[in-house]
Parts: sequence; structure tokens; C-alpha cells
Amino acid sequence: MKRQNRSREKSRAQPSRRQGAAPPPPARAAQAQTQAFQAVLVGGIVLRLLVFVYIGYFNNDNHLSVIEYVSRVWLPPRAAQFDQAYHPPLYYFLSAPLFLLGSLPVVQGLSLLLSILTLCLIAALLRRLPRLDEKLLPWCLALPAFHPQFIMFSLFISNDTLAIFLGALVFYQSWRVQAAPSSGNCTLLGIFLGLGLLTKAVFLVFVLPLILLVWSVVRRSDFPFTKVLARVSVFAFIVTAVGCYKYVENFAVYGNPLLSNLDFAPWAAEQRPTWIGLRSLLDFDIFKLVRNPIASVATAHSYPLMLYGSFWYSFVPDSTFRGNLIPPFDRLGSIIYLLALCPTVLSLIGASRIVRSFAGLSFDRSAENERAANRIIYDGALLLTLLLNLFLVVSVGWRYDVWSVFQARLFFPSYFAILIAFSAGLEWSAQSRAHFALVRAFLFALFGVFLVYFLTEVYLTTRYPVSPLTLDHMPYKIDMNAR
Repeated sequence: MKRQNRSREKSRAQPSRRQGAAPPPPARAAQAQTQAFQAVLVGGIVLRLLVFVYIGYFNNDNHLSVIEYVSRVWLPPRAAQFDQAYHPPLYYFLSAPLFLLGSLPVVQGLSLLLSILTLCLIAALLRRLPRLDEKLLPWCLALPAFHPQFIMFSLFISNDTLAIFLGALVFYQSWRVQAAPSSGNCTLLGIFLGLGLLTKAVFLVFVLPLILLVWSVVRRSDFPFTKVLARVSVFAFIVTAVGCYKYVENFAVYGNPLLSNLDFAPWAAEQRPTWIGLRSLLDFDIFKLVRNPIASVATAHSYPLMLYGSFWYSFVPDSTFRGNLIPPFDRLGSIIYLLALCPTVLSLIGASRIVRSFAGLSFDRSAENERAANRIIYDGALLLTLLLNLFLVVSVGWRYDVWSVFQARLFFPSYFAILIAFSAGLEWSAQSRAHFALVRAFLFALFGVFLVYFLTEVYLTTRYPVSPLTLDHMPYKIDMNAR
């Protein structure tokens, strides 16, 4: 009896192996969130592989002519030689050897590689920002993982794919500079930004915010002013030395460092007038997009509608995925426009919270205030980059008065800045369980429709094949004088 009593007492005092092996609830929740994050990352990679198999090589821009030229003469063309020759030459020099080795599939393979690396970089950076709540990370990553336009424009034979990758790399290195503001990290940031300028002129909007970031980070590290000034000067010199080629050539040949194909293209006149007064800036009647999911006379005069439409859906027919031209499949665009109001509003709320946080920037050097200041400086630099990017698109579109300038893919090098604003909006919504539940429902529905969109396009591509060599995907013209 005594033995039996002792064994019972032991069994009460010691939990069973099974019970002891089970992690506590917080650990289980963290494990589930990590698994969800990894599942989203894997899902985004698989989706890129699927799209790569079925999508054509090109969007509406003929980058192939520049690649062919470089592969023959190994010199960059002048801006007026080809429609896309105004771009800086880095992408074309990377693609030319691949073109000679295996022609177009190998060149597009570079785009696939860069697309996957971009998603992995974004995932790594999200994990390294300590301020982001674990439960929000899968939702933040799901946006670049499943976003149709972001995926497709990273897979074409186009300098967009390299620009998107370098944009993510620059923001990743910016975080490293903030974590350890060594001369080596600042030098690497300068090299990466210079390579961006050597790929696409949109990286000009990165220069001022990153100079301010380097200055702020080094200044707060208690370096003497002369050392701060030297570090910033070296950074600016490296950026200029690495990235200045095309702008110097344009100035030497044409007297203007900043040229585009709109300075030479006869087709630009067909897209005028886009500007019809203040209504072009203030018209955000989203139901016009719902009724007309692709570019039409109803939306081609509205800057906000064109940017919103081209960010979330194939507003401009620009690939061999042509469901946007075939009823009733084009109604998927209408649904996406409505559901995408949720992340759009969240991003606007998040951006406003980042701006307001500057009022709380303190010079107190306590650990808590240092963490808050680091967040404000980093988020502020990224948000300034995005705002300058928006200003660039609007100012160029207004100057040339051409509706096709208003394509949101020009924001994709700044995509992580959009994610920062989106994550700040998610943090706001997570303060209320009811709000967060509603947001999750909308986001889950949106990402579900994204997947349906891709499956539909794959089905249509197999049912009605289109040549992967197709370049002009716009089968109609918009009468800009119609009202």
C-alpha cells in the first residue's frame, strides 16, 4: 500500500513526459506565427515559379532591342537610338551574356532569380525589424508574396526586375547602416544606391532620404561633426561615381541629363490631353474603376485612379495574361479594386502615424528612446523616398501630359516603404480585436482573389495561347478628347 501511495504522489508531483514536452501557449503561438510566415514565403516563391512558366517574355516596353545591341557591340546605346535606350545600362549588360548563351528563356530566368531574391530580402528585413509584432509579419509578407502586379513586373525581360531587387537591397542595407554605422556599411549602401542609379532613374528619389538617414544615424552615434561630414561626403561621392554614367552622357550629347523616351516618341501626342484641370488630381471615384477595370476614357484623366488601378490590377493591358480583356473574367479586377481599399486605407493611416511620430522624436539617449528614435528615422527616410517617388511620377506625367506615365510599377523599387506604412496601419488596427478581425477578413479575401486571378490567367493562357514574344498588349486606343 505504501508503495502504491508513493507512486501516486510521484505521478501527481511530476508531469507526464507528454505534458512536459508541450510548449507553453506563448511559445506555441510564436511557433504557429513562424510557420505561417514561412508558409507565405514558400507560397510566394511557388507562385512566382507558376507565373514564370505561363507568362510571356515582355510587357509593352521593348527592352530586347537594347539587349541585342549591347550583346553585339558591348557599348550602351544613346538615348534616342531605341525606345528604351534612355535607361541606364546596367540591366542590359547583365542580360547580354545570358542572351548570347541561351536566348530569351535564360534572360527571363535572371528575372525569376531576382524576383525570388527580392521576396527573400523583404522577408529577411521584416524579420529583422524588432518593432514589428510577430502576429503581423505573415500579413505584411503576404502583400509582396501574392500581389499580382508586383510579381508580374518582376518576371518580365525588363530593367524593372533589377530595379525592384536593388530597391529592396538598398532598404536592407539602410537597416544595416542603422544597426552598425560603420564606414564599410555606409560604403556598401553607396555602392548599392549607385547601382540603382545605373539601372533606372527612379533611384534619384532615394538620394536625399538616404543622405539624411546616414547623417542622422552617424550623428546620433556621437561621432565628431567632421567625421559625420566626411562619412556623408564619402557616401555621396560613391553614389555619384558608381551611378552617374547615363546622366553625364545625356548631358554631353543632348544637353539634358534627364531624358526619357517621351522626349523622342511620336506616339506621346496620342495620349494628350491627360490633364483636364484640378479634377485630374481630385477624382477618386473608385466606381469608375469598378465599372471599367482597364484603362478607358472614364479613368484616363484621373491621376489617382490610374495609379490606384495600375497598382492593384492589370489596369493597362501589359502582358500575355489577358483576362482583363475578356468578360466576365475582367470582373476580378472590379473585386480587387474594392477589396484593396482595406490595405490602401491602412497604408494611409500608417503613413500619417509615421509623420505624427516625428513630433515625439526625443534627444534623450535612454535605451527606450533610442529604439523609438531609430524607428522614426528609418521609417521616415523610407516614407520620404516614397513621397518623392510619387512626386516624380506626378510631375513627369503632368509635364509630358501622357496618361501612360501614371503606372504604379514605378513605385515598386520603393515597395518596402509601402510595406512600412502598411505595417504601421496594421499595428493601429491590432489595437482593437474587432478592427483587426475585420481587417484580416478583408485581407484574406483579397489574397484569395489574387490566387483566383492567377489560376484564371493560367487557364486562359492554356485555353487560348498567345505568343510569348508578343510586345504590344494594348489592343485599343483611348480617345482622349472624348468626355
